[in-house]
Amino acid sequence: MCPVLPEREPVAADHRKVVRTGRVELLVAGYDEARRKLDALLEVAGGYVDSTRVGRHRGAVSEATLSVRVPSGAFAGLLPRLAAIGEVTSEISDAADITDQYVDTEARLASGQQLEKRLLELATARTGTIDQVLTVERELARVRGEIEGYQGRIRQWSDQVALSTLTIELTTRRAELAEAAPPSLGAQSSSALRASLDAMWGVARGLAVALVALLPWLLLVAAPIYLAVRAMVRRSRRSLPPAIARPPVAAP
Repeated sequence: MCPVLPEREPVAADHRKVVRTGRVELLVAGYDEARRKLDALLEVAGGYVDSTRVGRHRGAVSEATLSVRVPSGAFAGLLPRLAAIGEVTSEISDAADITDQYVDTEARLASGQQLEKRLLELATARTGTIDQVLTVERELARVRGEIEGYQGRIRQWSDQVALSTLTIELTTRRAELAEAAPPSLGAQSSSALRASLDAMWGVARGLAVALVALLPWLLLVAAPIYLAVRAMVRRSRRSLPPAIARPPVAAP
């Protein structure tokens, strides 16, 4: 059962559905003061802050992103007033006309509701076979699902049309850092002595590590050298005369 859509009538210009969005970047002196000014502007316009994301640097707010909702009629008047909060570095606004989609969805909703009414009458009558009754109930469940989808879409669009969304990015100016004073002679001498001691300690530590790393190799090389020297000494003793090789022991 495919719903038949009624013919759509032309929509007057003042009844069009327009979704307005925007994005503004502001450079401000401080977040707290800028936030107070923004809240005051929103109170006058009848809007509110929908969400906030704040970033901090060294304990102070460095940047913040705020999503605000304002009535569509006050959206255009709010944008120029933001210059009173800080320096406007970027501004983007957009208006999307969703009248055609809105009207189509309304027509589909009305057609679906009419079909649901007829299906409810068939389901209540309980005439026909069991298969026919089950088919009607399945079709009724499908139509109800479509109706709920249309209604949810219309509610979302109505909210976007009534309240425009504006994203405001606040960036705080960075305070200029004072030029650092040159270090004194005592500070320079202390720093040079500390650097020299650190270098000496680094060299000593490196030598100790190298010695530990070479110790197994030294032991491996020292053993053959020792045995070779001992063999040479023995051969030299054998070549000497007995009296020189073994001097006589004096009598007691």
